[in-house]
Amino acid sequence: MLMLLIGVSAWAQTTTTTVTTTGVVVSEQQRLNQLGADVSNLQMQSSSNTTEIKKIEAAITVAPPADANAKPVTVGEHVGLLEKNFGDLKTDLATNLGVHIHGLVDAGYEYNVNRPDTADSKGGSNPFSSGGSLNQLRVFDPDANSFTLTQGNIHIDRTVDSGVGFVTDINFGNVANVLGQGTRYSNINPAGASNTIVDPTQFYLTYTAPIGTGINFQAGRFVTLLNEEVIPVYNNLNYNETRSLLFGFSAPFTHTGIRAQYTFNDYLGATIGVNNGWDDISDGNDGKTVEGEITLNNKSKSIALVLNGIYGAEQVNDSHSKRFEIDPIVTWKPWFFTNVTLVGEYNYGHETGPVWTTPLVTSFGNQLNAPPSVFSAPTGPNGTTLINHAVQWQGFAGYFVIDPTDALELATRGEWFSDPDGARTGLRENLGEVTQTISYKIPGTTGLLSRFEYRHDESNAKPFFSSDGFVQNPTSPAFGFPLHTYSGQDTFTAAMIYSF
Repeated sequence: MLMLLIGVSAWAQTTTTTVTTTGVVVSEQQRLNQLGADVSNLQMQSSSNTTEIKKIEAAITVAPPADANAKPVTVGEHVGLLEKNFGDLKTDLATNLGVHIHGLVDAGYEYNVNRPDTADSKGGSNPFSSGGSLNQLRVFDPDANSFTLTQGNIHIDRTVDSGVGFVTDINFGNVANVLGQGTRYSNINPAGASNTIVDPTQFYLTYTAPIGTGINFQAGRFVTLLNEEVIPVYNNLNYNETRSLLFGFSAPFTHTGIRAQYTFNDYLGATIGVNNGWDDISDGNDGKTVEGEITLNNKSKSIALVLNGIYGAEQVNDSHSKRFEIDPIVTWKPWFFTNVTLVGEYNYGHETGPVWTTPLVTSFGNQLNAPPSVFSAPTGPNGTTLINHAVQWQGFAGYFVIDPTDALELATRGEWFSDPDGARTGLRENLGEVTQTISYKIPGTTGLLSRFEYRHDESNAKPFFSSDGFVQNPTSPAFGFPLHTYSGQDTFTAAMIYSF
């Protein structure tokens, strides 16, 4: 009897049936078999999809064909072949001719909390108005609340141990525009170019004479020796995105002339040169300017001192007024904090009179010109005003830079600049600024850098424009004054920099 019950139970488990909605009788075993088949089909489809995905990934992988003689088939192979050809070209130029090609693009967006209204910055809607919104007392970032191309750069050089080489730097964007406005390109047409989008910032020949360790001669147009910061090139030597007050108002940008550089040993080097003066491709007077630099390093290169100096006549058609400037810079990389860099720069300048300067407009007037209620225009050429006595200026800039990782850098800059005669800024004032910059190297892309920056500028003469508009000058529509100017301005900048 027991055996009979067991047999019936087993028969019941294997023959359980279900009636479907269509009336078809299906056993549980058949349902299980069908489910297993469905799972297998899904697995096959998943495997097929995975194979297709791998094919797509392989097609877009950037790499030249494995066979050098094969034609590229996929998009990735086409791109990879282009990269290889360009790399081979650069290598061939560098190896056979000593020619190196580099480039830089620096673009971003900057917001000024003051929302400065400079559309009528010269007193009304007229052809002389600047238009738009401008940051005051800035160098290469004049545009407020705007997307901007700060700089495009093409750098080509030929460097050889012996024989003749050359260096060229062609700049585009705001950098070119600012350089164009401040450069005397020709005595035939001496006025600075307006809205220049291209500037031949550096064009000079090099030759190393086989004397001692080698005297390197340079002839042409080159950037100045002065200042810690430089007009950025492909390797972006500046810690901050915006340029310092000392960079913009205490020193020139470029010179045209000759230089000689000599390295005595691992610790001492020197440079001396003669040129046409501050930003003069064509000399505007009968005098020349002398420049010099001494560099000192310790054995471990952890401490460096650079002492720059310059002297010469810089006023147009006046060789009697002499301008002198000294600019020592100390860089320290503490051995106990290998990822920290400290930089200190002091700048002192003096010029004998008479000196011409361009007055800055404020709602509180300008002692160089007149109170705003008088509505007097500048008296000199190109909107300048004459200062009959000798003038001087000085400033200090300090940098604290830390690199927590290879990809991340934090740079803090603080500076003070004194212009008691208004000769450099166009306003008798003491200026200061604090800048915090975060730089991050984008992973997976060589040469791509992102930057985020906050900056605060402060002046005791209140030169920073507000959004309140302007008062029209009833006697001279080309000149007016803003209703309200501030003692400070705050800006936020986001930028992307790509260099190769």
